[in-house]
Amino acid sequence: MTSSLWKLSVILSLSALLKSSIGFTSPSIPRCSRNLSCDRILNPSRFYPNKVKVKVAPLLSEPPRTQIETILERPDPSVLISARPGSEQQDAVFVISAAIVGGTFIFVYLLSGLENLLPDGWFAAWRDYTWPFGLGIVFTAAGVSHFTVKEAFCNIVPPKGSWGGLWQVPAPEFLGLSYEEFHTYWTGIAEIAGGLFLLASGFGIADISPSVPSALLGLLALSVTPANIYMFTHDAEMGEGIPPIPYPWGHVGRGVAQMVLLALFWKLTFHY
Repeated sequence: MTSSLWKLSVILSLSALLKSSIGFTSPSIPRCSRNLSCDRILNPSRFYPNKVKVKVAPLLSEPPRTQIETILERPDPSVLISARPGSEQQDAVFVISAAIVGGTFIFVYLLSGLENLLPDGWFAAWRDYTWPFGLGIVFTAAGVSHFTVKEAFCNIVPPKGSWGGLWQVPAPEFLGLSYEEFHTYWTGIAEIAGGLFLLASGFGIADISPSVPSALLGLLALSVTPANIYMFTHDAEMGEGIPPIPYPWGHVGRGVAQMVLLALFWKLTFHY
């Protein structure tokens, strides 16, 4: 009995010594409430280098949020066409316009070649049943955007006298609109009307050939082309949250897209 009590006493003593050596406390009682440094809790190896080695795991934290921001460098204003003398600006506008017209006929030729390669009726079915719908939707939506993001389109209207005085398109003053607002509004209305007209003719709602609205929209696309040229020559940005076009290759791509669009209208108008 005495031996058992002696063994139990030794075990309790060793247990108490072990607890005190490693800083053990009851889980129900926070360590800091016993006037012990919280640093002692987090870094026990600092206070007991020979007693215990503890690896403190790094605190879990939310991974950093990365924001992807595409910053397009804008060209030096001195390299823009708008920085050149007026006569050179006018020459550049004529060259760009000629390139768009020439490229349009190249794509017309390519579309005609595709028409000859496909079996009879395939190209006509593609043209008649898909082009009026696609082009009508695109132009209707574009026209609506002239009003929903009006300032974006006002920002790319060439000011009167642009390109060394070449641009002299008038705007009425009695409507109480600015020069930019007038040209933004009338082109938006024309795009909506032309897009709906093309949709109606394509679906047979309007008893008229799609070649008529196609021709009108082709002329409209030509009339707004100076705005695209102005964006290139003056590095004009639309703003309103619309990303700027990369200079210069973004404008080249846009010019090619303009050629394709005009070629589609040509084929829809004269090869129906």
